[in-house]
Parts: sequence; structure tokens; C-alpha cells
Amino acid sequence: MNNFKFFNVNRIYNELFYQFPKVLIASDKYKKMSDSTKIAYMLLKARLEFAVQRNQVDENGNVYFTFTISELGEVLDCGKQKVLAIKSQLEEYGLLYQKQMGFNKTLGKNNPNRLYLAELEVTENDIYQLQSFDDTMKENVDKSEGMKIIPTPQGKTNTESIDNQEGMKIIPCQNVDKSEGMKIIPELNNNILDTNRHNIDTEKDRLQDQLLLDNFETIMTNDSIATFVPERVLNLIKTFSSSYSEAQKTVQTIHNAKKKAEIESGISIVFEELDSYYVNAEQELYTTLLKAYQKLKTEKVENIQNLIFVYVKNWFIEKPIAAKVSSEKRLNSESSPSTITKDWLE
Repeated sequence: MNNFKFFNVNRIYNELFYQFPKVLIASDKYKKMSDSTKIAYMLLKARLEFAVQRNQVDENGNVYFTFTISELGEVLDCGKQKVLAIKSQLEEYGLLYQKQMGFNKTLGKNNPNRLYLAELEVTENDIYQLQSFDDTMKENVDKSEGMKIIPTPQGKTNTESIDNQEGMKIIPCQNVDKSEGMKIIPELNNNILDTNRHNIDTEKDRLQDQLLLDNFETIMTNDSIATFVPERVLNLIKTFSSSYSEAQKTVQTIHNAKKKAEIESGISIVFEELDSYYVNAEQELYTTLLKAYQKLKTEKVENIQNLIFVYVKNWFIEKPIAAKVSSEKRLNSESSPSTITKDWLE
């Protein structure tokens, strides 16, 4: 066991971090937001994950959380007035909504406000700005005057190695100590260029995927895409998806679950007509999906798509299909002609 590399508790704590959205730095919309407000948004975003685990969901299916002024002040190491200013600025940017919960007679004080956090807006221009920002950060060209010496690979020191593609290149340089001299700069390596190009393309793909995911509901509710999944449920799927393709896959899983339920029961249903069977389809499908995501956050789930398939299929069988069967039986019973019996004693 001497060579076994245990995870030490100090090492674990060293690797914990919060996620800071790049758009808060690069976007023109959020550039003037104070640094303290940006950090506060990051902390509140992390609090959302705990809210999901605690099932802090209101009657509309929206996730909320509580964060008192004293708690936020302690985390940010600031006073009450600054916390109020931070919350006010978040509200000004449309990123925070506070709902007062009234007076608690038992505790003799007001209940903590429910806090709702909004998603950050990312436009096409923001994506361009983010790309430019990353390109600037990756800039490694030494623009200073003078000499820069970089070792040649494989220990080559002769003149041929200096002129080699993988070594160093000498070009004339003016104004080195106000005299003619030489400047040594690294020769560009094709492998390095390919790697940088790959990194840029990968980042570009990620930003494009994020833009598609941000507009997921708009895309999926387009007339050219035939899906019965309500917009509110699409928004929930987007929130718990790490990519556009994952969100698309979840919608397809819901369609497959409905089809499987219809095959097993031998009964077809139209989602948009379920209200005629007194089924609140949108709310119940939302709640069913939320239960699957809650289990993902609180338990070990091998495959979230399989879990969603089972939950949704069972819901279709137990609720909409059962409601349709019950409704049809009731209608058939009401429409059946009554049998008139003659009093043979007359």
C-alpha cells in the first residue's frame, strides 16, 4: 500500500471551486456590474444546486432558495448596506427576484424571502467577445525588444540547428541598445499551431453549443419540430442538460416513453387533449421529470435517460391513459339505452 495514492482530505478541499461565468466579464451588458455583485451571483448560482437537493420548488415548478442578508454578508465579508446594494444591483440587471413570505406568528418574525435567480443572457455578439477574450489570454508572442533565447531540441547547438524548423531562427533586429544587432525568436512549430487551432475550434464549438442550449425552448417550439413537450418542461430539461444534444436526447426519450406506454396499453392518446380527461398534463409531466432530476442529484444514477424513460412511461400509463379509459367507460355507461320492463301483473 506504500505506492497507493490516497485522496487526502486537504487535497479534496484544495480542488473545490465555484464556477464563474465568462460572460460576466466579456459581455457588454454585464461589464459595468460591480465585482462584488458578480461574485455574489456565482455564490447564489451554487446555492441553486442545494435547493434542488432539498426539493425547494414552488407551486409553479420554479426552483427557489433562501439566503439571508447576514449569511450573504458573512460569506462576502461585508456589511448589511453593501449586501443590500449587491441584491439591488442583481435586481436591476434582472438576475434576482425576491418574494416576501409574510410574517411567521409561531416564530414571531418575518419568514425569509424566497430568492429566484435568473439565467444570464448570452447573445451572438457575446460569443464573439468571449472568443476574442480567450484569444487574447492565449497570446504568447513576446513583443518586447531585445534578445530572447530558447533552447533547441535534442541538444543541438550548431548553426544548422538554429536554422532548423524545430530550432531557433535569427533575424535582424533594430534598436537593440540603439545599435544594429540580432534578435532570436522561436521558429513556429506546425504541431503547436495545430494544437492551438484545435483548442480554438473546440472552444468555438462549445460556445456554439451553449448558444443552441440557451435558445432550446425557442428551437423546439418551432413549427418545423413536432414535439408535444410543453415549453415549461423544455426549460426544465435545458436547466439540467450540459449540452444541446443531451437536451434533444431527453425530449426524444419522453416521446419514446409515450409510444411504449401506448403499445403496452393498446391505447393511443393526444397530449394536447388530456385536459378533457381532467389531467393537468403539463404540470404532472414537469413534476415527473423533476423527480427524476432530483434523484440524479441525491442518489447514484447510472443512466439518467433510462430513469426518465421509466418515470415518464409509468406516468403515461397510470395517469393519462388510465384517465382516458375511465372517461370512455363513463361515457359508454351514460349512452347505453335503459331497459324498460313491463309490469306483467297489469
